[in-house]
Amino acid sequence: MRRWWRVDPWGARQVFTGFMVLVGSTMTAVVVVIAGRGLAEGRIDGGDALSMAGALPLLGVWLTFAVRLHLTGIYVNDRGLRLRHVFRTRTFPWSEVTGFEARPALFLGGPTVRDACWVRTTDGAFESAVQRRSRDMGWRKDNGPVLSADDFDRMLARLDAERTSHRHGQLGGGAVVSR
Repeated sequence: MRRWWRVDPWGARQVFTGFMVLVGSTMTAVVVVIAGRGLAEGRIDGGDALSMAGALPLLGVWLTFAVRLHLTGIYVNDRGLRLRHVFRTRTFPWSEVTGFEARPALFLGGPTVRDACWVRTTDGAFESAVQRRSRDMGWRKDNGPVLSADDFDRMLARLDAERTSHRHGQLGGGAVVSR
């Protein structure tokens, strides 16, 4: 199985970002259709169509950011674990993952009031974008899904179960995955 599946549950943020993807896609289609039709029917000249097309790079940035924010989370498959952030994605083979823990998310090097899911590996610990909701006042980092305490704890248990099942598969003679 090579397909990645999301471990953290979908929430309000994914609904909102999905809506933003839909809006951006619709705006892009409208600009292209209006410019194309106007050009084909002779209602606008090439300069006007080019001016309208100037909106496409902005819409491209919008769509890229909205899709990346929509897909932010923790994914697994039979080969490993993937931490997807807005601006980067890290993939770890199961043989390098040593555990998971909840500890404060870091913002500008300091702790925030929310716990994040941290992935412990043979190369150190890596913070995921998935955080546990907190009602405490203080610094927050809104860069990914924010889960209720129950959903967050269930996600940690699922991650531990995935790691355990894949570790036993590798110890039992399965192939060890390398990067």
